[in-house]
Amino acid sequence: MKEVTRLILFAPGSEDSKARKTFEELLEGLRNELGKDGVRLAYLHSASPNLAEVAKEAADDGVARIRILPLLLTPGGPLEKEIPEQAAVVRAQVPQLTVEILPSVGAHPRMHTLLHALAREAAKS
Repeated sequence: MKEVTRLILFAPGSEDSKARKTFEELLEGLRNELGKDGVRLAYLHSASPNLAEVAKEAADDGVARIRILPLLLTPGGPLEKEIPEQAAVVRAQVPQLTVEILPSVGAHPRMHTLLHALAREAAKS
């Protein structure tokens, strides 16, 4: 039997629904590609659901592994402290779930290329 894995998009939170809209649109697009059960969105703070909630839901759904993709551009703060701490809480609360923290989107070489291209285009305008 194949191990079921779920991707968790882990975004900075905000009480402002307009600030969350981009992440929610990303989630919907990925659900269309990966299937409704293949991906969830969690917020680091100030919004719901949080990581513990989506992890418990995953375990209840029979998911064996979650892969956390931090939707953050810069290193430090949350990547070094808050996300590992929240993942440790999940590991303690849901020990049957394997928890993997992926590199942030900001650390990906394609993100650097994209930001460079956008800045170059802005400079020419």
